[in-house]
Amino acid sequence: MLQVLTATEKQPVKQQTKKLFRVKEEVMKAPTCYTDRLVENIRQTCRFDWMMIEHVKLGDDLVHYVLVGPKGVFLIQLNRTPAPVHMTNRECRTETSMGWKQVYPHPVTELERMTKQVRSRLKKECNQAIPVYSFLIFPETERLKLERIKANCGDSFALVDQVINKTNLETLTEPLVKQIAYYCSERQVHK
Repeated sequence: MLQVLTATEKQPVKQQTKKLFRVKEEVMKAPTCYTDRLVENIRQTCRFDWMMIEHVKLGDDLVHYVLVGPKGVFLIQLNRTPAPVHMTNRECRTETSMGWKQVYPHPVTELERMTKQVRSRLKKECNQAIPVYSFLIFPETERLKLERIKANCGDSFALVDQVINKTNLETLTEPLVKQIAYYCSERQVHK
């Protein structure tokens, strides 16, 4: 389990490179990972009573990030395609060297199926309805075009912060948040 506020900022890495006649010390940009990007975006919104679990296997699905807090459960799924993506409610296409290629099954349909499955599992586990929200993030795509999408899709983790800010209800109590976080951490896949 990862407490959201415990993430530390990465320091730049200094590396020596050999030029033609001299050794030069260059400052390399610190490596960024998706967890750091997500934490950076939600740090101010999600305080001490939020927990984040990475790589949770719920049924047949592997959820990349699960955020659990008083406002509900937020599932974050990553799509790591670097190609340009054009998505509507009916179709999803990626650009290849041969033109546009249709993506099957539709990522939003898969996200909705996964969200329903997680809702039903959490309802059985907690004996009450738990609000579950889901996100589809394309962090590596060079161009993302969304048209009339009914799901939470975007190319950055700032979308997660916006939706959490808009959610006004705090329906989950602290023991329930801990129960859900424990349930998810038991199903965590360590990579």
